[in-house]
Order: sequence, then C-alpha cells, then structure tokens
Amino acid sequence: MGKFWSEHRYPFTQKGIVERYRVAKRLLLLREQGWSDDSLGRAVARQLDLSDSRIGSPLFFTLWRLEKQFKSPRQLLDLLVAIVGMPEDVTGERAENQALVARFYPNLAPHDSFWWELSQLVDQAFPCQTMSQQDLLARQLHQLRYVISSQQAEYVRQQFKRSGETDRQALARYLRKVYPWWHWKKDYTIGSSARLHNKLKFEQGTKRYPSAYPSFNIKILIHFHTEFILDSRGNFLNELDAQEVTEIGIVNGASFNYGKAGKRHWDLDVDTVRPHDPAFRNQVTQGFRAPNRSGRGEAEYDRSYFNPQGLYAEKGLSNHQQTKLVVREFKQLLKKRSR
Repeated sequence: MGKFWSEHRYPFTQKGIVERYRVAKRLLLLREQGWSDDSLGRAVARQLDLSDSRIGSPLFFTLWRLEKQFKSPRQLLDLLVAIVGMPEDVTGERAENQALVARFYPNLAPHDSFWWELSQLVDQAFPCQTMSQQDLLARQLHQLRYVISSQQAEYVRQQFKRSGETDRQALARYLRKVYPWWHWKKDYTIGSSARLHNKLKFEQGTKRYPSAYPSFNIKILIHFHTEFILDSRGNFLNELDAQEVTEIGIVNGASFNYGKAGKRHWDLDVDTVRPHDPAFRNQVTQGFRAPNRSGRGEAEYDRSYFNPQGLYAEKGLSNHQQTKLVVREFKQLLKKRSR
C-alpha cells in the first residue's frame, strides 16, 4: 500500500502525520472488508472521503464500480456479505437486526437501481437450482434478503413517517412521491397474491393467528424485487425488524426477491427457504401453514385461500377476499393528498 502515499502527499507536520495515520487506519479497515488495493489506491488518488463505506454511500458506489471491472459476480457477492457482516445464521434479536441494517447508507432507497443490479449478480452467480444447495454464500445471501427488507422498511419509516402515523401511511406517502399518478410506467404493484404471507396455526381445532390478532396481510412490490408486507393494522411485517420483533413479522414477513416472476423466483427465493432459513425462524414458524390454492370440489378445499367458509376464512369471507378489502383501503389512502 506504499504507492498510495506517493499519489497523495501529506505535509511532514504534526497535522499531516495525524491525517496520514487516520487515512492509513481507514484503508486497513477497508482492505479487511475485501476491497482491493487497486481500488483503494484510486480512491486515495482522487482524495475521496474514506470515512463512510456503508452500502449505498458515495464511497461504496465508487469502489463498487471499480471492483466490478475485474471481480466475478460471486466475488462481488462475497465482498457484499463481508461488508454487511452476515453471520452463517442470524439470530433474529433486535440488537443484531439493528446492527445489520446499520451497515446500509440511510439514503439508499428501495427503488434504487442498485437492488436490481444485486439481483442480476445473484442470478448470474447461482444458475439453475444451485442457490438451494449447501453453500455458505448462498445461505448468507438468502438471509440477507430479510436484512434488505428490514432496511427498506426503515428507509420508508425514517424518510416518510410522521409522528402518530402507521407504516402504511408512510409507505403511501413514499409511493406517491416516487411514483406520482401521472407516472407513465407501472413500477410497482399492489395486491399481488399474499397467500404465503397469511400463515395460520391450528391447534386442537382452534385457529391461531401469529401474535394473537386477526390480520389479513397484503403485499406491495417494486419491480418485483423490493417487497413490503403490511398487516391489517398498517404495520410493516419483517422477519428481522429493526424496531420491534414480533411473531407475525417472523412468520409472515417480507423478503427481498432476487429472481424475477416465474421459475427463477422459485430457484432463488422460494426453494431456498427450506435449506437456508435461520434456526430461530424455523422454530417460530413451526406449525404455521399458508392456505392452499385449491378450488371448489378439490382436495383440502377447507384450507383454501379462496374458500369463504374454510379454515382460513373470517366472517364469511375467504382469506383472499379479506386481503382484497385491505388492498382497497390502501389504494384509497394512496389517492389522498398529504403534505
């Protein structure tokens, strides 16, 4: 790393020596994260501020663009999980959730193009069904999906939520600002099937909702990759929430999607749950099951998402019908003007 100093001179004074020491210390930390000497040398030559390398920061994007020139998709993903500090298994504890979310720059928005770039890297690094095989990086990336969803929920809360408001109100304000009504391209969808996010447990014939309150949870997607889950009360549901850890969040929470709709979604996001979910979530979700897609007259129609008299129904409406009512409420909220 000695060549750095010939490119970026410091005066031989007390102030200059202190500054050189500060930069050297920061460079060593960045090197430990996995950034290459070449990229760091260019950053020093450009006299970039090295103090903030959180994912999404100006320094991160500069170094990331440099690394992309010679690193493979897998090497880039290895670098990313190292920066986040992803363990082999997350614990689900709030302190850890907060620490992981804190590795992201607070202005990294859910609609930033970096997320689509990340999805492409995962798609390239894990062809066919290799994402669900025993592989430490695959396990870390699968669990990173929960961290990303938590980070994106925190962005909406911190940037758009006002005192006394729900997450739902904040999300509506965010969507109105980023995608106003005249926006020509439909970049987000409301009301995509949330069947898998409406799991219940049946104990001795008694229906039990996670967190012990009836809720019909809806899904909002941005470019299919970014996912928000809202419960009937207007709360974000996340497996690794940075503000409040809840049973309903762990069971029915959001997870960022690496794949696109179709087979790659199953390869990268659905089939990975069984081999790579963390132990704490496996324990909490035990016994909870999502409604099935059976139609009238088919086997196990009593557990169908569409049965208005089935086990997942409430007040004469199917689980699907109940979620549609919540979707309608959210769409009405989107139409309201707010400052």
